[in-house]
Amino acid sequence: MKYILLTLFFDTCFTKISAQLEISTGYAINREEADGVPLTIGYEFKIKNRLYTKSQAGYKYLYHFNDFVGATLKVSIFEVHQTLSYEVVKKNKYIFKPNIGLNYRFYKWKGEMIPPLNSLPIRAYVIQIRNDDYFVLVSNDDESQKEYKVNNLGFTIQLQNQFKLNDKLWFHITPFLEPDYDRAQNTGGCYVGLIFKNL
Repeated sequence: MKYILLTLFFDTCFTKISAQLEISTGYAINREEADGVPLTIGYEFKIKNRLYTKSQAGYKYLYHFNDFVGATLKVSIFEVHQTLSYEVVKKNKYIFKPNIGLNYRFYKWKGEMIPPLNSLPIRAYVIQIRNDDYFVLVSNDDESQKEYKVNNLGFTIQLQNQFKLNDKLWFHITPFLEPDYDRAQNTGGCYVGLIFKNL
């Protein structure tokens, strides 16, 4: 294992660096049906031939209104990703490049029951946040609002499709899946954005 890491290290040190900036937005949905807009910025480096590594930082704001019980859910997610990718298909105007790696995400969940409170029938909204931890809202004064913060290690799977606009600018459509190790925070969706080649 150490020989593989040393080979990658020296290969990276003595290879001409080629980097590209990636800016993305799109659509994301959480396992608990909160959906919204992600914003990400990434910087990708070529390791060798068709092999790349990408560092990515992002923010997602997700929202859900459960009209059956009258509860709102807001989720803010700050995240960092590190992935490896390989250009499976490389044409003049199209590149298909799957990215696989790890992410670390910081979540802030905020929930609120809408009025009327303290009246029958009593309403409850329960979701699983992490393993045996639950986020519970009840339609009375003491339990109608709640915040919960958690951070998790997870995985990143991105199926990036790149389309050439000109020599330095490409457009991408990237379906993604971001499962967490405890599965309660799983998020998926699609990124769309621009790639600035060879900066």
